[in-house]
Amino acid sequence: MEKLRYASTERYVEGVIVEINDGAVGIDLKGRIGYLKVPKRMLITDHELKLGQEVGFLMSYPEVLGDEINEKYMQNLNRKKDE
Repeated sequence: MEKLRYASTERYVEGVIVEINDGAVGIDLKGRIGYLKVPKRMLITDHELKLGQEVGFLMSYPEVLGDEINEKYMQNLNRKKDE
């Protein structure tokens, strides 16, 4: 597996909580960047989660590590689709 080739491009990003369920929180990212869904355990908060709350975090651009396909991961995805 290759390592990242580019320096960190971390940027501060804000969003608004638009979905809360048992295990995850959906966040609409400001600036029409998109939507992010993360496990609740990844959120740092001292408050009860509510729709409409704002969040902030550092995010970097994902970098494709190589041309190769992770066959084991793809097999698991295909198995889940067939269920």
